[in-house]
Amino acid sequence: MSPIIEVLKETLRRSLQRHDLKTVEKVLSKSHKGDIAEVFKHLSKEEREKIFQILLKVNPDKAVNVFIDLEDLVKIEIIRSMHIKDAIDFILKLPTSEIASIIENIPEDIKKGVIEGLKGEEREELKHLLSEGERTVASLISEDYIAVQDTALVEDVINILKEKQNDNEYVYIYVLDEKNRLVGVVSLKELILSNPNIMLKDIMRRDVVALNINDSKEEAIDIFRRYDLYMLPVIDEEGVLKGVIYIDDILDLISEKTTEEFFKMAGAKEEELFYADKTFKIAKLRLPWLLIATIGEFITAIIISLFDYTISHFIQVVFFLPMVAALSGNISSQAAIITARGLKEGRLTENPLDYFYTVFKELKVSVLIGTIIGVLVGVLASLWISNHILGIIVAIALFFSIIFAGLIGCLVPFIMYKLEKDPTLATGPIALTLTDIGGISIYLVVATFFINYLKL
Repeated sequence: MSPIIEVLKETLRRSLQRHDLKTVEKVLSKSHKGDIAEVFKHLSKEEREKIFQILLKVNPDKAVNVFIDLEDLVKIEIIRSMHIKDAIDFILKLPTSEIASIIENIPEDIKKGVIEGLKGEEREELKHLLSEGERTVASLISEDYIAVQDTALVEDVINILKEKQNDNEYVYIYVLDEKNRLVGVVSLKELILSNPNIMLKDIMRRDVVALNINDSKEEAIDIFRRYDLYMLPVIDEEGVLKGVIYIDDILDLISEKTTEEFFKMAGAKEEELFYADKTFKIAKLRLPWLLIATIGEFITAIIISLFDYTISHFIQVVFFLPMVAALSGNISSQAAIITARGLKEGRLTENPLDYFYTVFKELKVSVLIGTIIGVLVGVLASLWISNHILGIIVAIALFFSIIFAGLIGCLVPFIMYKLEKDPTLATGPIALTLTDIGGISIYLVVATFFINYLKL
């Protein structure tokens, strides 16, 4: 935490404790919206709600800007802390893209009031964002930008900039033709250094990097990374400028996607963050994945029961079942995460040879790890049980189980990708369950093969 944020946090917290609301109002009025949003990460739920109510009363426009910069979980907390009418009135002040990002996670009575309060055009835009927003850049679009006709003079644009009263930094000015199509861009530096009496079309750059409104969010992230820009314009199929996307929205998107992937790897859903106080709702979200794991482990139990002869004649075989399952699971998860990441980033999809090279590399790694761990555990098992045949069984079983796990970790994400599903889903219960079934089957098959030697 930076010194500025630390001081701001302590000032707000102490003022609240002393019920010194005047100081809170003064501090909020003078603080930058980005600093206020950052401080909210370090305050308690009750402190955030009180401070936001004060900010909303003192400066509604600033409250909207701060709200947009907050994390989704905090946004929902604040909305739920308001009275229904106040919450509806506040949400209706937000950009439609922002409403689309939160509306599915707010209480139903507030949601209904917001939809009824939207005008016809805004309601249609919201429907479009809800249907396409999860996939495309439409929900990231901001309408806070400057666009002027190509016949405008430099002096006129400078005057427009002077009249702007908000805190935004306008690095680029977008240039439109008579049909509002994006035809060029001028940087603030170029504008200031140019003759005030010449038209923008004489100094603008025509090679504008722009996003299409139907581009996916992943494509937007890739383009921002490639060109290292502060903001990007968004156009429709006819080239008409629809808005802009700022880099801070892309950074938030990257953070959201990282969080989402962590949840998927754990077999959970990010929606849980919005239902922290609803036990049954969280259980409902987790249950499908746990049912998959339960079915898989039930199959594993059936497989173990098929080898009751081997187990009953040499019970020590059971001692190493958890080890086989655990080691195989770890190897599978590691391979699945590497493969899923490569598939999502496109590194393994352009050329099939890249994917096969990854599989081959993971198999080589699995062979090496399987050899080392197999020999090590086999020797320890021989010394512990005083039966070198059991040590050989454990070594062979671990070797082949680890190779099988590495193969599963590479194949399942690829299968998910081919089924047009998120490959990250394969890094959680799916891969682990398949690895358990395969690893334990391999171990018991090897043990059964050597059963006559074990009884000696």
